[in-house]
Amino acid sequence: MPDRGQTHVPQGTRITYEEYPPASGSHWPVWAKWGVYTEPIPEEVFVHNLEHGGIVLLYNCPSPCPDVARQLEETFAALPKSKYGHVKVVITPNARIKTRFALLAWTRLDEFDRFDRQRVVRFVTAWQDKGPEDVP
Repeated sequence: MPDRGQTHVPQGTRITYEEYPPASGSHWPVWAKWGVYTEPIPEEVFVHNLEHGGIVLLYNCPSPCPDVARQLEETFAALPKSKYGHVKVVITPNARIKTRFALLAWTRLDEFDRFDRQRVVRFVTAWQDKGPEDVP
């Protein structure tokens, strides 16, 4: 994915991203705590996590999906730690993605419809800690 920069804009400013889901670009000066969420994290927040070398896993469940939620929780618990000793991953629902799942790192995107834990682990192993800012 193209590098769309890393400008901080005032929190609350709506950003229209050239690609969706965004893998770089302007974002708010706040970021999400690493972990698994059941409510959507705004793009303007999770792009900041990507800037810090984090990974974002988006999932699209049109109706409640407890089996998928369980798989995601279990996968997060088994992910490799960053060089800072903790997992730098945000897992959040997102109804706008075209596929069931999308993995994001800074300027990287992997979209897929069938959950594959090993695919997630490979992506995290390859791209965690590789953002433009070296932040825990």
